[in-house]
Amino acid sequence: MQEKRRAATDAANKKFVRSVLKALSIVELLDEKGELGVTEIGTMLDMDKSTTFRLLSTLKEKGYIAVNSSTQKYSNASKFFILGQSVVRRHGLNPALGLELKKLAEISGETVNFAVADGAEVVYLASHETEDIVKLAGSIGQRRPMYCTSVGKAILAHYRSEYIQAMCSQFSFEKYTEFTVVTPDALLGDLARIRERGYSEDNQEHSLSIHCVAIPLLNRQGEPLGAVSISMPQFRHEADPHLHERCVKALLTASANLSRALLA
Repeated sequence: MQEKRRAATDAANKKFVRSVLKALSIVELLDEKGELGVTEIGTMLDMDKSTTFRLLSTLKEKGYIAVNSSTQKYSNASKFFILGQSVVRRHGLNPALGLELKKLAEISGETVNFAVADGAEVVYLASHETEDIVKLAGSIGQRRPMYCTSVGKAILAHYRSEYIQAMCSQFSFEKYTEFTVVTPDALLGDLARIRERGYSEDNQEHSLSIHCVAIPLLNRQGEPLGAVSISMPQFRHEADPHLHERCVKALLTASANLSRALLA
């Protein structure tokens, strides 16, 4: 009987690709532990160092794993979140998050966007437009540079300092408008202000006539998972001296609910 069971197990195992199973085990371990070195991963998963390194290198090449340049330790990259949100787009946005975005649009009277980081860019995954006749259209599916968008800077400001420095070397610092930040030092100064006041601002930095404010959505470890922005036409921002303050207050008030909805 025992031999039959073993034979059945062996037959079942032949249906699987062992290297894929090992790679997925690494992903699951990093999801649990956060950040680990090659030796730590190999020891915990009972794999030799060369196999572990090859699998990590393959996952990194495909964008699923990131390396901390200071510690040389590995962690899961945001590509998993991008893929997860792609599934969400096909099957519908998390209802709780969608409801929170709708509430923000109603309170502010402006268009609300949710975006995540993907390398040196942000990708807009959800949007809720205001009912106002004059409004900014939602940006679902669009990609924008991280360094000159409110959502991008909100996320970037809450990365580890060494990662921020590494990211600055990847930015093109293209001057989209006369207001675009085009040097690392200017961007770092902006990020410091964002951390201090709790929100970011894009004052026509990427597109003329568009003003945006945003907050990051953080996990329990304080790491950014994405950001939510409120976008408004510049003429309305200038005409109403209290609009900026109302939008910032609405975002900060909704911050905890937005993060909980995203993690639900």
